[in-house]
Amino acid sequence: MKSALKADMSRAAVTEHRRRRASTPPPVVPPALKFVMSSRLPVAERDRLENVVFFNGEQERVKGALLACVQRYGVPAIVEDGPWLRFRVPAFPAVQSLYAFAEASPAPVLAGVAMFVRESPDSMLLLHLAVHDDFREGGAQGEHWIGVRLIAAVRDICLKTRGVESLRLLYPREARLTVRPA
Repeated sequence: MKSALKADMSRAAVTEHRRRRASTPPPVVPPALKFVMSSRLPVAERDRLENVVFFNGEQERVKGALLACVQRYGVPAIVEDGPWLRFRVPAFPAVQSLYAFAEASPAPVLAGVAMFVRESPDSMLLLHLAVHDDFREGGAQGEHWIGVRLIAAVRDICLKTRGVESLRLLYPREARLTVRPA
């Protein structure tokens, strides 16, 4: 008798669960955007790059750490290198850049940029990370986590670079990510 009662209760619970699930609308999923990463940015994109890097709405949030970075390493400058743009920072002879593009119609949209250098044989330094206002947290496309994607892409580069064991971030607060154990 007890097992029959348990079975009836279990069936009732399953029935109730199915009824609730059927009445719950499916979550709203934004249209899928595809993103690509590139180390190159055409000269024609200079205005967009300047807006993302130098006129970024999030700068105020990280102002102290950003100013400390600029005082220590210098102000990044956009320079033309043939048909491409790159960054120059006074403290380093070569700065690498990684650009995130949203594949939108009619043309890709610059969603963010990461500037990084190899600061020592075993460490990369993420100097600057800038995300287009539409793609920042709270922006119209913020659910795509462009900042996190860029950090993950730089981390992947660290993993592919012989000898690099860590990635150092300077802001919002300094942190060191271990990419492979020593």
